Amino acid sequence: MRVIVACVGLLMLQSAGGHVAATQKPPAPTPAFHPTKQVVRIDVIAHDARGRVLDNLKPADFELRDDGVAQTLDSVRFLRPDPEEGRLIALFLDEYHVDAGLTSRVQEAVTRFINESVSPQDMLVVMKPLDSLLKIQLSHDREAALAAAKSFEGRVGDYTPRNAYERNFMAGAPERIEAARAQVALSAINALAVHFNHYADRRKTLIVISEGMGRGERRRGLEYLPTIETIVRSAQRNNVAIYPLNPGAAAANAEWVSALAGATAGVATSADVDEGLRRAMADASGYYLLTYETEGPDDGRFHPVQVQVKKPGAQVRTRAGYFAPSPDDTLRAALLEQINNPKPPPPLEPAPHVSPLIRPWFGTTRGADGKTRVTFVWEPAPRQLGARNQHVPIRVVLKALAADDSVLFEGPVAPTSPGLIEESVGVPSHAVFDMPPGHLRVRIAIQDAAEQTLDTDIRTVNIRDTRGGVVIGTPEVLRARNAREFRTLDTDQAVPAATREFSRSERLRIRFLAYGPPNAPLTVSARLLSRMGPMRELPIAMLDSGARELDVPLAGLATGEYLIELNAKAAGTDVKDVITFHVTT
Repeated sequence: MRVIVACVGLLMLQSAGGHVAATQKPPAPTPAFHPTKQVVRIDVIAHDARGRVLDNLKPADFELRDDGVAQTLDSVRFLRPDPEEGRLIALFLDEYHVDAGLTSRVQEAVTRFINESVSPQDMLVVMKPLDSLLKIQLSHDREAALAAAKSFEGRVGDYTPRNAYERNFMAGAPERIEAARAQVALSAINALAVHFNHYADRRKTLIVISEGMGRGERRRGLEYLPTIETIVRSAQRNNVAIYPLNPGAAAANAEWVSALAGATAGVATSADVDEGLRRAMADASGYYLLTYETEGPDDGRFHPVQVQVKKPGAQVRTRAGYFAPSPDDTLRAALLEQINNPKPPPPLEPAPHVSPLIRPWFGTTRGADGKTRVTFVWEPAPRQLGARNQHVPIRVVLKALAADDSVLFEGPVAPTSPGLIEESVGVPSHAVFDMPPGHLRVRIAIQDAAEQTLDTDIRTVNIRDTRGGVVIGTPEVLRARNAREFRTLDTDQAVPAATREFSRSERLRIRFLAYGPPNAPLTVSARLLSRMGPMRELPIAMLDSGARELDVPLAGLATGEYLIELNAKAAGTDVKDVITFHVTT
């Protein structure tokens, strides 16, 4: 308790200092409130006209309004105590506000309650005004709870100090002592309501045995001290139902009783402590949990909630509403989430590296649902002159990642070769996948015959958008060195070449897709160029697949570099693409 008093004194000094500093600065700007989505859970007690629990209600039986607006319920569940977790119960025995003549009545009722109504699975804490707020802890320890009940002693009008705290901080005129006692009681009740935040979002029961106290005043410099309104806010935020039990014969200070019970779905009881305890446990033993999602500003404002059951004679009890999170609440929740559930740092992205062992090729055409279809093939790079013991790549393991880290393709790919036809068994010689336009991150592990990694190739490829307008898909270059290989190029399963270097004895097929806007004629042409300029127009054949194809024999070409220019026109738009290749002897 000394620790709490010291903290309170420090806060008072800080508050006073902050006030002086504020007079020397311009007023703070109005905080900006941001719309936030939050899941609201409301627990509901439902009975029929005879007071019997209704446990068979369906979602359609409920009508819930948030700020007067009807809400769609995401779930409606009737909950009973978990066989393993039990109920969550806190009792505050307000010695300062119970007459000494009622001491034995309270002791006996609470002792019976602990021995007969609290199950071994229930978690319980019993607290009195002078107990430390720093040691609140729900537990299965019944002996500690019974000891607290046995030591209870009503002290209304008895101002004899019992410890150093009362001697030093609760002395003076009776009015001053009563104000201090009320503040201690309010602080303890609020601390219990706040402590329930550590437990799952289910109904929690806070029983306050007291003949009543003041509401607590927000005096200048003491704004941080809890009031009745503070307790209600804490209880509503943490799904706590408060049950004020007055052990006296008549209700006293009904204002605070109605504020606590009415706003938190609890029930106030007078004279009969056993009945009040029984009612609190009955409510915690069977209730509905209604869940819905709402969106509003994080301004900390109270939102009233009304719940009705569309059945004749049905009676419902629920808390008055909830408080939207404030900007401080939102920031605090985010910081706590980072502390309690720290996210591991993202793995470091491998450094880009272009391997000299392979020649990869990436082609793009239109895919499904507005995506771009990507084709990947590769070939071993030519052996380097003078290189000794150069390992020959036999396959690669390709991992293709989209911008959001989703895996588009992962697996082995064999090299392409002249006249190759993709078979349905074994390692494929090309990879095909669809992705949204954007950056494609590629990681290639290059392996030898023993599947040992020789090198890696890590690069980022910009995948263009092939939707709309006039578009020419990436041309595929198919190669054949003889008549047998040339015949294999007629099939759609022919695999394109990655290299752009060919001998004069080879024959090429250039296959590509061209797209134009609907209801507009598309004109496609092609011509062969050398570095000196245009050579000739190339005829274009239309295939059954919708692709266009060029037949390009290389025997008549001299050694050197050449270009094939493709041109597509439609609706006043002209698009070109160029294939560059080299002819050797």
